Amino acid sequence: MTRKDAILQGLKSFDYLLALTVIAVSVFGIVMIYTSANHSGMPVAQQLAFGGLWRLQQVHVISGTVLMLIFACIDYRLIGRLYLIIYGVLMALLLALFIMGPDPATNTARWLPIPIPGLGVLSLQPSEFAKIFMIIFLAKFLEVKKDSYNKILWLGLVLFSIAVPVFFVATQPSLSAALVITFASLVVLFTAGLKWRYIIIGVAIVVPILVFFWLDLQREEPILLYRIFAEYQVTRIRTNLYPIPGSDEWRQIEESRRAIAAGGLTGRGFMDNQIYLIFAHNDLIFSVVAEQFGFVGSGILLGAILIMVVKCILIALRAIDMQGKLIAAGVAGMLIFETFVHVGVVTGLLPATGMPFPFMSYGGSMIWVHMIAMGMVLNIGLKREVDELDEDLL
Repeated sequence: MTRKDAILQGLKSFDYLLALTVIAVSVFGIVMIYTSANHSGMPVAQQLAFGGLWRLQQVHVISGTVLMLIFACIDYRLIGRLYLIIYGVLMALLLALFIMGPDPATNTARWLPIPIPGLGVLSLQPSEFAKIFMIIFLAKFLEVKKDSYNKILWLGLVLFSIAVPVFFVATQPSLSAALVITFASLVVLFTAGLKWRYIIIGVAIVVPILVFFWLDLQREEPILLYRIFAEYQVTRIRTNLYPIPGSDEWRQIEESRRAIAAGGLTGRGFMDNQIYLIFAHNDLIFSVVAEQFGFVGSGILLGAILIMVVKCILIALRAIDMQGKLIAAGVAGMLIFETFVHVGVVTGLLPATGMPFPFMSYGGSMIWVHMIAMGMVLNIGLKREVDELDEDLL
């Protein structure tokens, strides 16, 4: 096949619906960030701080779209060959944050300042990049070791390679990102053909631990939870189980639920968001959509995410190799978990956590990572023949 024929075949097999859905949701996110930061009930100081975020999000989405198209044109198998380097870069970023220590202003260590000549300092969030880096690393590693990773020693190495970055992300602390990495990694493992006996053993270990945590939560002063989680994380969990009217955690979720309820079936209308939500541009963006566009608008938004997930699964099923299958499946798992947790939090079904809504919430690192992920999925979905060059890449 000539290069021209390959390009034409790629253009014909390019998933335009998936790409346009991603762009449409991202653009809609810019609009929702604009409306959330122009609320009449927002204090003046916060209006000044958040008022320009939608403009920055425009830059994030435009640059992210370029990244998506670039990665859609790069053979994912070439990227996969760098899987050990990718894992090493991830660990270097996480170690750099760990060594720098927490920011005194926020008591967290989540953003890494990257000086760029002529542009100033760019803040990157390694915990976001860890999501796609781990999916790529595991997909290639499990393909290379497809005949041996179900052996106990190799499986132990795989689990250790997952646990180390999850530990560093959790200590930032960024529990939501750590959970996403864990879930997406487990999806990749399951899709690769993890034997059921290991799954049963894992469930047998995890269930008693969860039961112990539940019993510990019932105590007035938990024994173990305060040793594992930050105090504010335990407070959020306890507030979800035992609401404390008037507390900051209770007020945030209660206002979010009020906004969703106020939207009703079709919503109040565009820009008519009467209930002020703290950090609505990020952690509660779904509530902004629900208040303005109601159940119908929220359903359409979730339908768009469903299209992305189904497309990822279909591309995984059609992938020509194990690596492509695992990357597409891991991205689908990432989208499912993030959407489920974000909606669960804003509706009060889950404890409050800083989980972004895919492509909608404010954040450069989040947008870039998800755009790169979708670009790789789009490349996996391109129709290609396994010729001699392809076999050399596998």
